[in-house]
Amino acid sequence: MNHMVSILLDEELANFIGKKGSANGITFFNRKSGDDVIVVLFPTNPAEKPYGIAESILVSEQIILSTKNVDKDLGEAIVAASLSGKKVLFTDDNDVSKLLPQGTLSDSPVISRDKLLETILAFKADGASDTLRIDIDKAFPVNGVGTVVLGVVISGTVKVHDTLHHTSGKECSVRSIQSQDVSVQSAGPGTRVGLAMKGIDHDEMDKGDVLSTSPIRKVGKLTATVHSSPIAKESIHEGATYTLASNFSHSVVKVASISGESVTFDLEKPLPIAKGDGILLMRSQVPRVFASGTVSSV
Repeated sequence: MNHMVSILLDEELANFIGKKGSANGITFFNRKSGDDVIVVLFPTNPAEKPYGIAESILVSEQIILSTKNVDKDLGEAIVAASLSGKKVLFTDDNDVSKLLPQGTLSDSPVISRDKLLETILAFKADGASDTLRIDIDKAFPVNGVGTVVLGVVISGTVKVHDTLHHTSGKECSVRSIQSQDVSVQSAGPGTRVGLAMKGIDHDEMDKGDVLSTSPIRKVGKLTATVHSSPIAKESIHEGATYTLASNFSHSVVKVASISGESVTFDLEKPLPIAKGDGILLMRSQVPRVFASGTVSSV
């Protein structure tokens, strides 16, 4: 089984769980044990690239918050994790129960480091979709192979020889698949994959692009149901500007209109987003990740 885990703080903990791999705003740490694979997503430089916090949360199934240091960074991470709607684990380095917002994350397990791996592996994600979607974090050329894409299978199962739609609208096919440096014939949800592609060049793909069975095109406007953290005390209003993150992509957005909890955004940079996708909103002051939402129309 494959497990995607976000660790927002404590690179030492990420190193404990897995071996350091590629980095592109997010550093990946990988651990394989028998049929089980854990991939940790760690924001590479959140001080300068806060979108890494949001992206790692959106792509992961579980979030681990290290309580090794009880400081403003942990406080910000707690707010971001509380907006995710995902399983959150705390390490037992320090008691942070008094820092948790009332009714938020109070039931989250507190785990010792020696029990962390088995707790991660015991988790089973809810539901599954048959629609194949792979979110890309890197593409590059390899001599003798051609275009190689690194990404995460968000839903569905990718198979060798599959014909897929790229964000650009271009069709391409999967020549071969690798997962954890092993060639495989297929890969399911939560798998970090390397795909050798046919019919598309590496310079036609960017981080945040999508490969899918049903086309997911870039959009310049979207509407989402948005919920703000009460801790942030941010009043979203028409004309306000934020940064919106969706999986491995992000863009500056402007609030075009508001109707109750429904907010319409104009995107400065079009992003590949589909109805039902989760989003996180960021602002300049701490806590930077202050609201979450679900896309209702594009």
